[in-house]
Amino acid sequence: MEKKSNAPKIGWAALIIVSLSSFIISLDNTFMNVAISNLVIDLHTTVNFIQVIITVYALTMASLMLLGSKMQDVTGRKNSFIAGAIIFGIGTTIAALSVNATMLLIGWSIFEGIGAALMTPATASIIIGTYSGENATFALGIRTSMSTIGAGAGPLIGGILTTFFSWRWGFGLELIIVIVILLLSQKLNYFAPSMKFSELDKLGVVLSASGILLFVTGFLTLNSMNNYDISPFIIGIGLLLLILFYYREKRMLNSKSKPITDIRLFENRNFTLGTLSRMVLNLALAGAVFILPVFFQQETGASAFVTGLAILPLTFGVLIFSLLVSKISDRIAPHILISFGFLIALLSTLYLSYQFNLNTQIIDTVPGTLLLGIGLGIALPLTAKIILSSVHTREQSDAAGLMSTSASLGSSMGTAIIGLVLILGTLSGLYAAVDQNYPDQFSKNQINQKLNVYEEKAGTTHQVIQANKSSVLYTIINDTVRNAMKTAFEFISFIFLISFIISLFIKPLKRQKDIKYEY
Repeated sequence: MEKKSNAPKIGWAALIIVSLSSFIISLDNTFMNVAISNLVIDLHTTVNFIQVIITVYALTMASLMLLGSKMQDVTGRKNSFIAGAIIFGIGTTIAALSVNATMLLIGWSIFEGIGAALMTPATASIIIGTYSGENATFALGIRTSMSTIGAGAGPLIGGILTTFFSWRWGFGLELIIVIVILLLSQKLNYFAPSMKFSELDKLGVVLSASGILLFVTGFLTLNSMNNYDISPFIIGIGLLLLILFYYREKRMLNSKSKPITDIRLFENRNFTLGTLSRMVLNLALAGAVFILPVFFQQETGASAFVTGLAILPLTFGVLIFSLLVSKISDRIAPHILISFGFLIALLSTLYLSYQFNLNTQIIDTVPGTLLLGIGLGIALPLTAKIILSSVHTREQSDAAGLMSTSASLGSSMGTAIIGLVLILGTLSGLYAAVDQNYPDQFSKNQINQKLNVYEEKAGTTHQVIQANKSSVLYTIINDTVRNAMKTAFEFISFIFLISFIISLFIKPLKRQKDIKYEY
């Protein structure tokens, strides 16, 4: 018999609290992307270091998410969530007051990343433990939608605050929301711990966290040509540690000990495919939301607000369709809708791959960014539904932790990998453009040196370039930019193609008479 929901007893306070936390954590992933040029100037740093800061935030979350999930069992879900909110609030305060890039890295990437790693798994677990039946289904759907909305609305919110106030107000807004969360948190139910700290698999924590950290760091170091010799080594060590973690967890399960997470969940096809789909989705989203602001601000000289407007169609698509898709999935099977969402996203990035040059206007990208938002708005909430629907209620804490880890891992890899692809596309386009205009006059080393100078001054050179459209320099840079953006979006298209193929193997959710799909 289905357990009676206790929603009437506590109302929807718990849902409001976890939805607010999901919103600001996702917002944190994207809202500063449009402020890259402002951050570079205000903090006297470089675009590459800002990319590192953005990546490290998601990387910190990914590395510690499994530990954050298990800390719910050690301290209790409510206590773990509140501790995460406090750490997150400390991070937003440090970030808002940053006087240099290192301080921003510590506040935003480290403290907020740790806080998010504690809060995120607890949001799903608190809902599961607070509501049941259709109320739980509704609450989980709202939580996922708020997370998707936060990621989609981030660029617009960041653009408005950065242009008309300061990028620091973005972190100030988060701090206000954290204070509201802490004030309301007294309404959350108490959940007793289910294990002692001494029972925590500390070696498993070290293996998983360090494995993810080194794996993504290896990709991030590829953004500098000086690191090409050591990057594969770092990636390899990370993979080795993750393999050791897998066998460690397997041995823990066989010995009836308490592992960090139940890796047997990956024996479930829908769980595995849903988790993989969600990871690559976040990889593509993070990559696209990183390179679009870089292009508009550095190559066209757009302000943070105008850059936010450029991404507004994507935001609109995500907002509307992430809310509509729960209703649509009552009539059309979720696995079919996910495939459809991936297909729309694939078509959007193929379109965008042909839209970028030094003369590109926002209107040129609207069809592509709108379609991308629609595709993401359809697929993101439903991948969460597939993942949580595929496991038993007692397994949903582990499932939520693994789902959140995969999403954060995808986001951190997206910024690192797409940033690398953009650099490789830039080099390829620059070599071809220079050779065409100055055959056999410059070596690749000389071109690389010129590129480094251009990257450092890209935020201002657009004014000089636009004033000399008939010059050879304009032609070279225009061809280089076109090739770089085309390469980056073709790579994202390839990711969506893989996602689409994966989604075709997701099995339909089982229907029961007269009720919705169940979580």
